[in-house]
Amino acid sequence: MASNSLSPGRAGLRSRTISIGEQSFPYYFGADCITEISGAIADLSPDKLVIVTDDHLLELYAAEIERLAGELPFLTLTHPAGESMKTLSCLSDHLETALRAGITRRSVVVSFGGGVPGNLAGLLASLLFRGIRLVHVPTTTIAAMDSVLSLKQAINSGVGKNHIGTFYAPTAIYTDVRLFATLSERELRSGLCEMAKNCLAIAPAMLDQLRAVVAAGELANPQALLWLLDASIAAKSSVTRHDTFERRAGLVLEYGHTVGHAIEISDHRVRGTAGIAHGAAIALGMLVAAHISRARGWLSDDEVSVHYEVVTGLGVEPCLPASVGVADVLAVVADDNKNGYLEPSPDAVPFVLLRALGRPEHTGDLPLVHVSTSEIREALEVIAQSRTAAPAVGV
Repeated sequence: MASNSLSPGRAGLRSRTISIGEQSFPYYFGADCITEISGAIADLSPDKLVIVTDDHLLELYAAEIERLAGELPFLTLTHPAGESMKTLSCLSDHLETALRAGITRRSVVVSFGGGVPGNLAGLLASLLFRGIRLVHVPTTTIAAMDSVLSLKQAINSGVGKNHIGTFYAPTAIYTDVRLFATLSERELRSGLCEMAKNCLAIAPAMLDQLRAVVAAGELANPQALLWLLDASIAAKSSVTRHDTFERRAGLVLEYGHTVGHAIEISDHRVRGTAGIAHGAAIALGMLVAAHISRARGWLSDDEVSVHYEVVTGLGVEPCLPASVGVADVLAVVADDNKNGYLEPSPDAVPFVLLRALGRPEHTGDLPLVHVSTSEIREALEVIAQSRTAAPAVGV
């Protein structure tokens, strides 16, 4: 879990301690604090930094990356932005490049970017010499408020998303909220979709404050980002404190992800990096889950309406992208990475469903239930029928 209150960090950085099972690590954050972050990384006494980023961020933040390294020798590993980074070929190339550059067990891997560079860097750090130190410097809301608050490090297989990975704790996380200033409205809202997931599936008491932040229309405001960080840490920590590997209570964090990942993969196969944002895809996955729960008599019409209110309030058009068909989504869902948690059931996949807001249905002590392909198809068809000719906001 997170510590109960903010505490002063290095040179004015705020800090929280994140505890996940037996692992704990500090999370430092502030505004205009690259110099302070650089000093904190230098305090780790690395012989070299291995900075993992993407081509877009390297072009955008070349000066900040150099400031981050300070006087330390560093190697930058980069790749065109997007899911093509999360592949075995990219991982292999980065590993070989790092080893040829002479990194050692004293080196530190630094992820600089969103969830994709973060996942790649995490897996890279866990494999080099059976594990070297990892530091996350997230530059997106979705990374700062969701993906770095986990030990999960993974890349994609040719079959599906996040099939190849491990669990590995960072030494520390450092966030400068000013790095979010260059994010588009689409990317800012993508992060808030994951925050909305936390509200709907874990902490519905936070919904009113989330609505207020969205209604204010100042998503990049440091005070709003501060609250969002705190709230995200609190929600995720409440279900991962005693679940290091997110294989029990922490599975509730997969709400919306079974279908959301499938929509994301299907769209990116057609449109590449122009495809739907991760958070928007998860938002659509939550709508599908809500429809399935309502069809089972678990969620009320009002609770489904709350899902739509939150999703549309975050600028996500509640329909499938034009490039994605119901059959495309179902084909990917069959290979979801939650398969294996429950006893196999013919023509069904494990799914996070809600009996009420903040109350997932369980099979034993797992917040998962079997959902048939026909149930998923019926819910997807509702979303597909909502498709309009107008371009989707945030997609």
